[in-house]
Amino acid sequence: MQEIYILILGAIIGGIIGFTSSYAMWKVQLNRNNKNIAQGFFVEISSLEEMLKAYANMFSNPGPGDSPVKIEQPLYNDGLFFAYRKELFAFEKDLSKLLFEFYASLLTAEKYRQVDKSNIFFQQLNSEMKNSIKKANELLPELKKLLKNEI
Repeated sequence: MQEIYILILGAIIGGIIGFTSSYAMWKVQLNRNNKNIAQGFFVEISSLEEMLKAYANMFSNPGPGDSPVKIEQPLYNDGLFFAYRKELFAFEKDLSKLLFEFYASLLTAEKYRQVDKSNIFFQQLNSEMKNSIKKANELLPELKKLLKNEI
């Protein structure tokens, strides 16, 4: 009878050790995955930075940027946001919020960029596009800082 208790106790202890080990490995893998995703977002956002700054500066200064502008080049196509949309919320709260705001602004600007000049709402939507680009640009410094902390 005593041997059965020892056998059961051994199985329980083995199960606890196995569970603890698996949990620890899962956490390490999850952290590594988040760091890799953060690194990817950092690289993607850094690659967009020059373009966003150029447009934001053009739209902020008096001159040609005041009137409606038709941007032919896409602002954002098929990037990491679409691949890792669900993972945005696995990050720390402030980073998740900022990533969401940045990409929402960028996608809004991209949507309004595609409006044809013949559309009766072109001027209004063009203004919204400019504001979205400026907002995305304003979020860049804090966003890059938070991403670096995550990496």
